[in-house]
Amino acid sequence: MSVKSMYLLAYNAVSFLMWAYLLCRAITFFPSLYAESRLQVLYPELFPALAATQTLALLEVLHALLGVVKSSPATTALQVGGKNLVVWTVMAPFEDIISAPVGIWGFFGCIVAWGCSETIRYGFFAVQLACRESPLWLKWLRYSAFIILYPPGFLSEAWLVYVSLTRAFAIGILYRSYLLLGLMSYLPAGYFLYTYMLSQRRRVLSKDKMMQR
Repeated sequence: MSVKSMYLLAYNAVSFLMWAYLLCRAITFFPSLYAESRLQVLYPELFPALAATQTLALLEVLHALLGVVKSSPATTALQVGGKNLVVWTVMAPFEDIISAPVGIWGFFGCIVAWGCSETIRYGFFAVQLACRESPLWLKWLRYSAFIILYPPGFLSEAWLVYVSLTRAFAIGILYRSYLLLGLMSYLPAGYFLYTYMLSQRRRVLSKDKMMQR
């Protein structure tokens, strides 16, 4: 295995473990906190791990720019950068809003949607790098799960931007304009990413079908 492959295997394995840990903690905490009407505790319990995990993903933009992987730098930046903007410019500065009843469901929705999507994605790449080929069921899951996971993820992100925009009163006009612009971008950006993933799914899965004939 080349140095590049070993590095990518380590990166994807670590990212998989971080997302799996975060997702398991969220799912484990939720029932008891919901029963006790203490969902606001999710934020301090999960945000530090979420921030670290999502920030690590910024390396993927660098990977694409340097040609370490074949991904499009622009599409990668839109996917990874968009989530990091939600984490660092919405979740981080507006803790009181995000942890309140009006925001905590969006926060939890982001963690579950992102967590499911990323554990599948990083798991797929780690297995592919380690074994040279991934099982067909895992490849199908990698290129199909987004159909269900992307919409609630986008809606959760947009909801957090919306509640921050409408309830954060001590912010300047520039920051408010930035949040408004971000909110308005969800429809075109979501449509672009969703159709891009659909085209990827058709290309990859149709190639597998042709090979099986």
